[in-house]
Amino acid sequence: MAVIESYNSELFSTSHCVDKSPRDEDFALHIHDSLELLCVVKGKVSYRVEGNIYKLRPGAILLMRSGEVHKLIVNESEEYERYILSFEPELFDERLLAPYFKRELGKRNLYLPKELDISPIAIFEKLFKELSVLDEKCTLVANISSLLSSICLAFSEERATKEISSTENDIISYINENLTSKISLDDISKHVHLSASQINRIFKALMSTSVYDYILSKRLVLFKSKISEGKNAQVASLECGFSDYSSFYRLYKKRFGTAPTK
Repeated sequence: MAVIESYNSELFSTSHCVDKSPRDEDFALHIHDSLELLCVVKGKVSYRVEGNIYKLRPGAILLMRSGEVHKLIVNESEEYERYILSFEPELFDERLLAPYFKRELGKRNLYLPKELDISPIAIFEKLFKELSVLDEKCTLVANISSLLSSICLAFSEERATKEISSTENDIISYINENLTSKISLDDISKHVHLSASQINRIFKALMSTSVYDYILSKRLVLFKSKISEGKNAQVASLECGFSDYSSFYRLYKKRFGTAPTK
């Protein structure tokens, strides 16, 4: 991956990147603890978000909120160029963030160029020009607010979303509804009336990861959110479904490379 231009601060980070010959295996399933906005410039790719698959095209916008698991799928090995913005929600009026929070996980993530009344690519081009000479926070808010406003208008309109199957949806919904409880593969099996091996096969095909790693990733992001609010690390870990703090400590350090209290 080549980074054409980037900007990083405590409040947000944004980058303009390109992969000349992208490969599916180079893009892992991942999860963030901030809000993300992706704008496609070139390429034929799709994104899997919480099981639903969205086909992207130039000028399309994809939104991911904290805790939404997602992965890029390369459809054709041609140049893939995009802008990515990660930011904290307190930067914007909460009404502009309705498309992030007022929907179910993995639904209504994609906005196509025809649904927007401005060009997302032009917005990012202008943003990078202005970041080099103007105040970073004011520049970001001025440019991205107009884009979020356009997305909000599209979000307010009724639109059919292609759903994953009811069984797959039941599995993901059950996990997210019981994320902070003691949840096992047997619990999920009883809920959806499928064997553990069947669930594992479905989940691997759907999410490209195991049920265990999906739950773990979700809980770790939830923990980071609670810690940022000032909660005690041990209390926060228990509230996120981890019953053994020492085991949790090792998992966290392995995943993020630092202690939970840092």
